[in-house]
Amino acid sequence: AEDMLTVRESIREMTDRLAARGDQYARAASLQARVLRGEETDTQPLLLSAQLDLSRYPDFSPKETHYDPEKMLCQQLRAALCAAEGGREAVPSVRPNMGCGIVHALFGLTQQLFDDKMPWLQEHLDRDRIMALEPGELTVTPEFQMALTHIEYMADALKGTGVLVYPVDIQGAIDTAHLLMGDDMFYELYDDEEYMDHAIALSEAAIILAMDECMKRIPASDTTVSHYSAFALPRDKGAIKLSEDTTTLISREHIRRYAAPALHRLLSHYGGGYVHFCGKNEHLFDAVLDEPLCLGVNFGNPDMQDMDEALRRLASSRKCLMGPASVKTEIAKPYFSKVLRNSYSDCRFWCLLQYSCAPDQVEAVSRLWDDAAASHRDRVK
Repeated sequence: AEDMLTVRESIREMTDRLAARGDQYARAASLQARVLRGEETDTQPLLLSAQLDLSRYPDFSPKETHYDPEKMLCQQLRAALCAAEGGREAVPSVRPNMGCGIVHALFGLTQQLFDDKMPWLQEHLDRDRIMALEPGELTVTPEFQMALTHIEYMADALKGTGVLVYPVDIQGAIDTAHLLMGDDMFYELYDDEEYMDHAIALSEAAIILAMDECMKRIPASDTTVSHYSAFALPRDKGAIKLSEDTTTLISREHIRRYAAPALHRLLSHYGGGYVHFCGKNEHLFDAVLDEPLCLGVNFGNPDMQDMDEALRRLASSRKCLMGPASVKTEIAKPYFSKVLRNSYSDCRFWCLLQYSCAPDQVEAVSRLWDDAAASHRDRVK
């Protein structure tokens, strides 16, 4: 496009646009916190994102942003701006988007970078090296330091805008062990408990080291920790997001033996958090619902779930849906009514729904959501 801006011009223009709405984000975070604490609210949050035309801002590949703080920030601001101009309770935030294997830099492993997809870890440690390594020996490497450099740059660039910085992609203990060990892990689950326990202990240590180093550099992380340019977790309810994608591939026995205890230990360390998983595994969902420190679930594939039932089970467990309830933008009013109806329990909506629409639909969608929430509250009184 002829009016395409440079990286620095884009950062300046987007941060100015974001700063103009700064008061909105604090109110949004406060309302999310009340929902996550199970408190009564006058209005129900909707994490609405506007599908903006961003063609005047350059668009970079993961390979181009990995080692370039300016390009990384420019790329991340795109989603933050969409969240802000949704005008509702999505809290805009940015992070070093360096792939799900960035934590493994703490083991000396480096991901392969691509122009057309996210980085991926194609090297692993063998059994002898894993067994010889102790959790206390992990240290920040130059590769992981790059992630921390991104955070420091972002925090400085966004000072005064109200836009938050969030941690690198943190996987759960099973996912982290899988990337550390490779696919041999699926055999070791059956063959060698001692090895699995050690790999999981290493994984937990790496997760905590990575998260703690990020938190040290994220402004106000003692009060709020954001995620995915949408969520804002109050620190008194937790901080961490744990991805359990590999966990969907293992048995109920191994979820109970390895995954659920590791999830509890990590959530305990941070006072709580929430879980993401792609795919479908009812035994994993059961384990998450049984975990008292889990605030909610983000479904990577809501289309694979019976969402009506999933929402009812989350609400009865006093946990929130944290994300979309559908892979497509459904007709707003009946969709909103169904989500809200199934998310209602104990006189509360247990729901932080993500939704997106065109900019010219923002006001109408917002009004439909508020009307649906008010209507349902009136019906159950």
